[in-house]
Amino acid sequence: MVGRPNKEAFYKSLLWVHKNHPLALALNLNVLGDLGWFKDLLEILSRVLQDSIIKKREEEKRMNSCWNRSYWSFCNESYEEEEEKEEKEEINTITDVQIARAKAAVDRYRDDPEYRFLHDRVSDVFVEMLASDLRFLNSDEIEKNSYASKFCPSIDSSYDRATLICENIAKRMFPRDDYEEYIDLEEAHYAYRVRDRLRKQVLIPLRKALSLECSLAAKQNRKSLSLFKNRKALIALEDYRNIAGCHDGGGNNESKLKFKSRMNIVQKLVPKKAIIDMCFGDEVKLPHHVLASLEKEQGGVTETAEVQWQRLVKELSSKGKLRNCVAVCDVPESMRGTLKEKVCISMGLLISDLSKKPWKGSVFSFSKVPMLKRIEGEDLQSKCEFMRSLESAEKVDFLKIYNQILQTAIVEKQSNAKIPRRIFVFTYKDFTHATKNNWVEDYKEAWANYKKSGYWSVPELVFWNLKDSIAEPRVFGAPVKNHKGGMIITGFSDILLSLFFKGESDSRSYAGQLHSVYGIDVLPAMKLAPRVEDVMNWAVFNTRVEEPDCIGLM
Repeated sequence: MVGRPNKEAFYKSLLWVHKNHPLALALNLNVLGDLGWFKDLLEILSRVLQDSIIKKREEEKRMNSCWNRSYWSFCNESYEEEEEKEEKEEINTITDVQIARAKAAVDRYRDDPEYRFLHDRVSDVFVEMLASDLRFLNSDEIEKNSYASKFCPSIDSSYDRATLICENIAKRMFPRDDYEEYIDLEEAHYAYRVRDRLRKQVLIPLRKALSLECSLAAKQNRKSLSLFKNRKALIALEDYRNIAGCHDGGGNNESKLKFKSRMNIVQKLVPKKAIIDMCFGDEVKLPHHVLASLEKEQGGVTETAEVQWQRLVKELSSKGKLRNCVAVCDVPESMRGTLKEKVCISMGLLISDLSKKPWKGSVFSFSKVPMLKRIEGEDLQSKCEFMRSLESAEKVDFLKIYNQILQTAIVEKQSNAKIPRRIFVFTYKDFTHATKNNWVEDYKEAWANYKKSGYWSVPELVFWNLKDSIAEPRVFGAPVKNHKGGMIITGFSDILLSLFFKGESDSRSYAGQLHSVYGIDVLPAMKLAPRVEDVMNWAVFNTRVEEPDCIGLM
């Protein structure tokens, strides 16, 4: 719907609405004007007109065909060819074609009241927006101007020749009864005068102002923000429609679509702070936000960031989150100063702080020979610098990681319960390109080593590709029966990370182990989203959306 990924379907739908509910379409055209879709207004009008012309020609062709078969069948073939040649020559020139189209437009406007009303409403939308833009121009508020002047057809432009819309706009902009100089003029002269006046006094000055304003980056930012606010309700409606169209157990594709649509709704309609507060509580910052604030602090004063970090660790630890895990961090030089680097470093530090000995305070490097390194540093700042010094390669050897965990567990005499539940990998690479070996073969060999040493489970793998756009997490099974392989999480946002923490199960032995599928708990966030009925009202009437306790579709 929004962005019209299939323009032809969009226009065909509106043609159907005009055919079956012409009044409804005409009376709601102002919505397109508010969204800045002025070209679509002209295209709709043109297609409604052309649709009738095409149907009329097909009907005439069908009638002529019947007439030829029933009456002129005795005429010889050469006579028919000569007649067809003469008919083609009659409208052979461009001028003749233009005149024929103009006549068709005039006849349709005169004879078809539904088309006439649509034509008048399109003209009214342009007149209302142009008049408003002139007021803003005269009051030096050109930043509030729309793009109506840009898309308003010029005289003899393609849309004007097809629909004669320019004359209708001009007459409504300068009504004969409101201007004494036009009262006694003949209709043709009046039409000429107002079209010329529209061009000189309205379109030229507005287009000039628009051109000057569009050269400023601030104008573009304000316009983009304004259009986004108007459109995001319509985008959300498309996501609600996708959710309603998906059925439980409808297959992998429907599951992916439902997850993506829910994430879109949450990210567009639910305030980010509300999500973070729901997942963490008040006054708790996300890990990479703490690192960002650490960089902003000046003069070596880092106490605020240290306090925020300890508060985050305490909050997650009290809920048993990520209690028994290890992290693999990919921090190459190319990621210096980026969001991906902050996420990799902060999540590696967080997981190491939440773990118990001997895994506490340690992290794996992302390399062909990965090593479990003890994180050096007395404070958060120095620990971050250490993380940046970790070796980084294009591929990682998971078998060596599995084996190092096993060797550490044997040396430290760890029980089965204290083997890490999960290995988190934070990188900007795709899973298939990041693995040095075949992961299935690595897992089989690791399982054989673990079993031989008396351990009955291999840590699950959570591979988080921070680079690509957000997609439904993909769970993959282990090549060993009754074992879990892990999952791949793709994309990153503050909301996705918050929902991950919300859905992450409590790893304490006495805690209940009920948690969301994939560890990404979207449904609680959906309860903070507005109802679909409210979003629809927002989209149509531009009313403010309230935030009820729940919504109608999940």
